[in-house]
Amino acid sequence: MKEIIYIDVKECILCFAYGKQKIVSAQESGDFLIVYIMEYRPEELNFVELVLKNYRNSKTVEDLSIRCGYLSTKTFTRHFKKNFDMSPKQWMMEMKENEVRYYLKNTDYTLTKIAALLGFANVSHLWNFCIKMTGMPPNKIREDQFDQPTEEKI
Repeated sequence: MKEIIYIDVKECILCFAYGKQKIVSAQESGDFLIVYIMEYRPEELNFVELVLKNYRNSKTVEDLSIRCGYLSTKTFTRHFKKNFDMSPKQWMMEMKENEVRYYLKNTDYTLTKIAALLGFANVSHLWNFCIKMTGMPPNKIREDQFDQPTEEKI
């Protein structure tokens, strides 16, 4: 399964299979968009939609499983792996890493604010997450200009 993330997007034109188009723009606010593109199997669209709608409010795989309507985490994980080609925990960690990198690279938010926005208990927790996931502390990620592609493949 191919997944791509584009950052610093000002405008995106979506062309739907049934011929309609929608323009999504951040021009009024002056902010940027993050566009996450993922191929999916049409028969599994409901599952993918549920995951994408619920992952931001979920702290654990068990929580995401319940929010998506699965009482069995094992069954949820099986469906997840079939649709995303990785475990839900791995995917959730990668999504959080992408969000951390985005905030560090594209905002002047304090580490305290980023930690709060992304659900970390404190700055120390954010710091440890960055070291574990990227090998660099947050301040190094923020400074490292060579680590800012306009397209990231996952």
